[in-house]
Amino acid sequence: MRANSLSHRGFTLIELIMGIVVFAIAMSIVISLVAPQARQSAEPLIQLKAAKLGQSLMNEILAKAYDEQSDRSPPFRRCDEKPSGCSSIMGPEEPSRDLYDDVDDYHNLVIHDLGGEYAGFAVAIKVSIDGDYDQSSADGLKDVAKRIDVSVTSARGERYQFQAYRGNY
Repeated sequence: MRANSLSHRGFTLIELIMGIVVFAIAMSIVISLVAPQARQSAEPLIQLKAAKLGQSLMNEILAKAYDEQSDRSPPFRRCDEKPSGCSSIMGPEEPSRDLYDDVDDYHNLVIHDLGGEYAGFAVAIKVSIDGDYDQSSADGLKDVAKRIDVSVTSARGERYQFQAYRGNY
């Protein structure tokens, strides 16, 4: 009688293997349903980082003078009010970004990997005189707006575009 009671106390090897197989199948189904949701939940964070980076760069650029020839101290004359006129050079006159002092210095600036919080993000900036304002108008104004295009690309290849205008004032 004692041998009979011991045989009913555990699982057989076949029962254990079947349990592991059922558990593995159930886990693979659950993981295949959860994994895409986890990836999509990271997307708003990437969008937020891209927006934060784009806005930060846009603020940096818009804080600069309109043109190399614009006054940065009183009497604050615009470049088109001076005999020398506005600069015809689009691109940096200074050797490094730390020294950029006007909007068009950022033209064709490309940063491939910003590192840190923005690891994997890339930035490309274009600055142009807006075509609608490039011609002399009836009131004699010329070159009154530059368009700034900032393109932020995430590590996953998604591109986020930001545009703004810097007026000649």
